[in-house]
Amino acid sequence: MNITTDIPPAAGLSAAPLVGIARRRGTKVVRVLVLDDNEDDFAFVKVLLSKGLTATYDIEWAPTEDAALAAVNRGGFDVGLFDYKLGGTTGLEILRTLHSQQCEMPIILLTGSENPEIDQAALDAGAADYLCKGSLDTTRLERAIRYSISHAQMLSALRESQAQLQLFMRSVPCAVCIHDSAGSLLFQNDIFSKHFSIDAVLKFQETAATPGTPTHYYHANRHWLLSSFPMVEKTGRHLQGIAAIDITTRINAEEALRKTSEFLNGMLATLPVAVARVDAQGMIREARGQALAALGLRENELTGDTILSLFPEAAESIRQALAGGSVNFTSEIKQAGRTSHFDNYYRFDRSRGSGAMGFSIDITARIEAEKVIKQKSQLLNGLLENLPTIVGRLDPDGRIVEAQGQKLETYGMTPDSMVGECLAELYPQLKPAVAEALKGGAVNSVLTARHEGREWFADYFIFFDREFGRGALFFGTDITQRKLIERELLRVSDAEKNRIGSDLHDGLGQYLTGISCLSAALRDKLQVQKKPEAEDAATISSLVQEAIAQTRALARGLCPVQLETSGLETALEDLTYQVQRLHGLECEFESKGPVGVCETSVAIHLYRIAQEAITNAIKHASARRIKVTLDFTRENKTLDIEDDGCGFDPNVAHGPSSGMSLMPYRAAMIGGTLTVTSHPDAGTKVDCRFVYPS
Repeated sequence: MNITTDIPPAAGLSAAPLVGIARRRGTKVVRVLVLDDNEDDFAFVKVLLSKGLTATYDIEWAPTEDAALAAVNRGGFDVGLFDYKLGGTTGLEILRTLHSQQCEMPIILLTGSENPEIDQAALDAGAADYLCKGSLDTTRLERAIRYSISHAQMLSALRESQAQLQLFMRSVPCAVCIHDSAGSLLFQNDIFSKHFSIDAVLKFQETAATPGTPTHYYHANRHWLLSSFPMVEKTGRHLQGIAAIDITTRINAEEALRKTSEFLNGMLATLPVAVARVDAQGMIREARGQALAALGLRENELTGDTILSLFPEAAESIRQALAGGSVNFTSEIKQAGRTSHFDNYYRFDRSRGSGAMGFSIDITARIEAEKVIKQKSQLLNGLLENLPTIVGRLDPDGRIVEAQGQKLETYGMTPDSMVGECLAELYPQLKPAVAEALKGGAVNSVLTARHEGREWFADYFIFFDREFGRGALFFGTDITQRKLIERELLRVSDAEKNRIGSDLHDGLGQYLTGISCLSAALRDKLQVQKKPEAEDAATISSLVQEAIAQTRALARGLCPVQLETSGLETALEDLTYQVQRLHGLECEFESKGPVGVCETSVAIHLYRIAQEAITNAIKHASARRIKVTLDFTRENKTLDIEDDGCGFDPNVAHGPSSGMSLMPYRAAMIGGTLTVTSHPDAGTKVDCRFVYPS
């Protein structure tokens, strides 16, 4: 591009003097990048700027597109002067390239002639100005540079402001959106997009009671304060903004406060509690609560009184609370012939910075209950100290966690030695009773044990602990003396039976045998003589033989000789055989495991239990089949007698002299338990369980 000017050619220019003149005329330094493939045109621009009066211009020439782009990327320029016509491109194309790269440097296009189309294209592409070199002078160029820099600074500030606004809108702790009149969403921050739907919000605003005012909006378990505000776009289009503040925490806090207030008011109205607020001088400013009714007072009736007059014995404690402390004290108030007890808590009122807050709990019922409990405890302790009894508590595993009572220490049964041990392991005889009690039942069992070679008995009652809903309670009483006396009575009774049996066998039996021999001889003589009395003699002989058989059966029942000679197993087998022979019914005996009962007293009790059960089955149940089982294979030995008789109701009481009462008694004498299971028309089973060392 060639421009006719009055200035010398570029080759004759000296840059330093021109710059020096510019520096004398302006103090502000403006860095200018000139893109022009014609050095003469660059020189022309340089001369014009050297005459500037408002600033000093530091000019750099870029003769090619690549040089210009490199200089722009390097940065540091305030304005760019780009020639429109370049070798293979135009300044307009380079301008578009730089704007696509977000270049903020203002660029002025220079052309050789006026062209309105190029002017408009330059402005559309983002050019700061469009100047014609033919009419260009220093004033016009300097003004264009000044305005373009100022405009660029304003645009930069505006962009920064918009960026900050965008950042604010996205990071502000509330939901924000902007929409047009058609409801189309133009902007929304992350909170709004996460929690809201623009359609739902607009629909809600249409039904709002007072449009335009902040409204409570509940959505997806969250509470929002929703408000809208008008906006006007730069084109004049009217927009609408919506802002919503999350007030869920506040609403929840208010709800919690409301519930707490209701709870406290309900508690004050129903529980024996009174609250009070006193000022720095100890004057009661507020007092309310159900506990006041116990004193015959109404709510706030104490207002105006001093707290010291209400609790004179706690004056020092009240002063400590008023001085900034926290105290607890008990008090008694006597009114209308009744003494009320209170547990009081007072502390300094930090919310007001003076006075004190306190509450009083009516513990009169507790104090009176404690007195009753103390009296009962004294009674129980007196019993435990003076009676041969021990009581305790078991955990769900049957372990002793508590025990009291020292009167059984003679038998090694002391609380210290028992706590921490399993009751069923200490005394295996109690294992079934403990198991039943832990399941929720109540069992009475007689314990038989030896300590230091001395036999002793204890009556144990074990039952489920319903207070705690688990474990069990137990208490045991020494019944050794009673059991020994009862054992002696049984021994005497059994000895008397043995004596009677021996007398029947050795005395009456011998006489009957003699009579049998004489009657048989008489029969034979009369038959030889063919006397008619022979038949009567034969009848007498037969009756005597029958009497002998019955006498022997009675003697065997009263005196089971097999117990001493052959043992329990043989005695029971003979018993069932004799029952089967004499009564014509099926009676069998089964033995499991080696039966080694060495003690005659244990054997006789087991024998008598079996004998009594069989007698009852024959006499009362009309049984046709009886089975006796002796099982010594397990730790808990068993003797079972089962029949197919008519059965009975076990809950019906039996007389003290009946066999049904004597069988459990005999079982207890050997440290066992006896269970009778029966139903009408369903037979009966007698089960005796006991522990006997193998």
